[in-house]
Amino acid sequence: MFKSLILFFRRKNIKRNLQQKRLLKFPDIMKSPVMAILIDDNQKKDIKSIEQFVRNTLNPRKLRFVVLSETLPDDQLQNDSIIYIVKKDFKVFGILKKEKEALLRSFSDDLFVNLSDNNKNMLNDYLVSCVNSSFKIGHSKINMQLHDLIVDCGIEKDEVERMKIIYKYLLMLSGNKNEK
Repeated sequence: MFKSLILFFRRKNIKRNLQQKRLLKFPDIMKSPVMAILIDDNQKKDIKSIEQFVRNTLNPRKLRFVVLSETLPDDQLQNDSIIYIVKKDFKVFGILKKEKEALLRSFSDDLFVNLSDNNKNMLNDYLVSCVNSSFKIGHSKINMQLHDLIVDCGIEKDEVERMKIIYKYLLMLSGNKNEK
């Protein structure tokens, strides 16, 4: 029963967030977009390699990672570039506390990339609906309504390879003739 209450409140918030008008704007990837990337706790080990690839190809003005985690790690500090969302950031019924929700809503980035596979109790859908980025990219295993572009990366499990595929799609869609 408790799980159904969490699902009810998350669906309600997703629906409310979808009804808010959001300006859809394809990012100009040649002008250093501001980016945010959503990853799971088990993908945290790839942050440095993802960051290196993204900085070398897209050259973002600002790059943030949102990490879905069970607990805050002892070896890494939470800062402006890595934001952890943990269990204590949620209210009893599975909705984010106001300060964390305000932090996610402040992401008016040019580009939001969802690499997270964790959609237990609609967590992934709920977090994506809270972000106000002008262009959201997801993958085929998630709610397609919440994203502007869905990229099927096939059998690729490596996050850097998935980012390379997303980058190629962005180059093709932007009309850049230098796609590799």
